[in-house]
Amino acid sequence: MTADNKYRIFILGAGFSKAAGIPLADELWKVILKRCDHLTGRASKLNDDIEAYLKYCYDCKGVKLKRDTINFEEFLGYLDIEHFLGLRGKDTWSEDGNEGQVVVKTLIGEFLSGYMPKPGKIPQEYIEFAKRLEPNDYIFTFNYDTLLERALDEIGKSYRLFPYRYESINKYGGTIDSSKEEVVILKYHGSIDWFSKKNYKSTIQAWKEQGYDKTPDDVIFGIDAKLRLSKLVDGPRFEDDPLNDIYRVSEIEHLYGQNIMFQATPYLLTPSINKIIYANRIGDFWRGLGDTGYLNFGMSIIGYSLPAHDVYASQIIYSLVKNYQEAYWNKDVCGHKKTPLILVDYQKSLEDIEKYKEHYRFVDYNKAELCMDGFNLESIERIFHDDNVVS
Repeated sequence: MTADNKYRIFILGAGFSKAAGIPLADELWKVILKRCDHLTGRASKLNDDIEAYLKYCYDCKGVKLKRDTINFEEFLGYLDIEHFLGLRGKDTWSEDGNEGQVVVKTLIGEFLSGYMPKPGKIPQEYIEFAKRLEPNDYIFTFNYDTLLERALDEIGKSYRLFPYRYESINKYGGTIDSSKEEVVILKYHGSIDWFSKKNYKSTIQAWKEQGYDKTPDDVIFGIDAKLRLSKLVDGPRFEDDPLNDIYRVSEIEHLYGQNIMFQATPYLLTPSINKIIYANRIGDFWRGLGDTGYLNFGMSIIGYSLPAHDVYASQIIYSLVKNYQEAYWNKDVCGHKKTPLILVDYQKSLEDIEKYKEHYRFVDYNKAELCMDGFNLESIERIFHDDNVVS
């Protein structure tokens, strides 16, 4: 490893986007519940799912909940199990989930797209953060929004949204293409602007087999969609890579301004306690993460409170932090030394800060710095304070 290919790790949670006015995860359920009162037709099955879950909680646990006291993540975990195990049999709706799950995903996309800042209106914090990123920096984000991508687009900085680009591939493996200088963003929960072409391709094939020579209409991939699509990955890819069929929609405000319910479902994992069962949808994002952190020269966790329902994330971040803080600490590697782990969050009181630290009790705070006034220009200075060059 040389100093030229060193890279830093940034872990982003919902708190990263808060300064741009994008709501936190706990606000989603309130919005979805309000929308439930106006759902009709097939979409109203989300209401049926809610009632079924309330009965399940009472019958199995003796807990009498109301709609507004439901734990959103546990409810979605209940729906995930039902869909993943195919408990509805032939009534299982689609690969994107049963009707209730599809409604939730679509409403998340519609809701968050309405808060996305337009080009030229992106808050300065995000422009500054984007400017400070360097090629080979890795962003691990649990956010659905496209705020960081828009900031990078605004300043014209290159990035990719998948782990590796290949020069060539064969049945034994692939040769990594490291010729491009770009920031790497891995969106572990998917994104509101990602849509799969898999079902559309299947429809085309089915039409051909039945003798139809016309192209089926589609709100995303139809010839009249005009949404400025781009493929998520590029270059040679393995055939079984689930990202092969994923496309990004640039005009998400225009898309979600239409009624796309059951016509197009964003490619994302809902905020469920059981989202890990769908981890294969994100391809090889997870592969090799257990070794990350050994030879990184900077690491920051921004706006991620390590919620209890993200058990898998706790295990991943634990591994990253331990590798970072224990391996080669205070050692000169290629003329660089590791800097303190930076933890950025918004906690008002000493009690809140102690609770936050308890969530991250595995952190060695002698090798870390806390920035508890939220993500802002001041915390950016701490995140990118580069004092690791050995003179």
